[in-house]
Amino acid sequence: MTAVPKLTVEHYLAMEARATEKHEFYGGEIVAMSGARPAHNVVTTSLTLVVGNALGSRPCLSFSSDQRVRIDETGAYCYPDLSIVCGRPEFAGPAPDSLRNPDAVFEVLSPSTESWDRGGKFSHFQHLASLRVYALVDSTLRRIEWYTRSADRPGEWIYRSVDARGVGVIDVLGISLAAAEIFSPLDLLEG
Repeated sequence: MTAVPKLTVEHYLAMEARATEKHEFYGGEIVAMSGARPAHNVVTTSLTLVVGNALGSRPCLSFSSDQRVRIDETGAYCYPDLSIVCGRPEFAGPAPDSLRNPDAVFEVLSPSTESWDRGGKFSHFQHLASLRVYALVDSTLRRIEWYTRSADRPGEWIYRSVDARGVGVIDVLGISLAAAEIFSPLDLLEG
């Protein structure tokens, strides 16, 4: 049996610079990002608007799913559905630059990626020193779950969730998210 060689970060970045579609990179393996379903797109857009409004005039920037994130500690590169940086963003080249210091990452779950988003991807993000919130948005169950890094114990993550009838308060970002507001556009889509 012949072992398949792992790809290098340099190979991935060179390929990604020429690609017309997005790819993530984990431990020497390149994973193609497939197109999303309408419900995923509707919730991602709604989430971006609601989070942006909740942040208001705070010195934070939001980045769409086209912004690649680099996790130096594990060597992973990924494209979260929404990334938030409060303060000055840090980037690493080569172009297109990769964000290195998100404070919060939001993933809208898809049937094909849910187990990875909950497990392997979260495991990578836990190594990112800047990350304070990792959130999972489930359009099927209309529920938001998020993990907040403990201020007292940085290796510990505190779990919270809210369904479409509730309001989730993400203390470390100083925002409240009304789940109903995020999921209400689905009513028109599913109408």
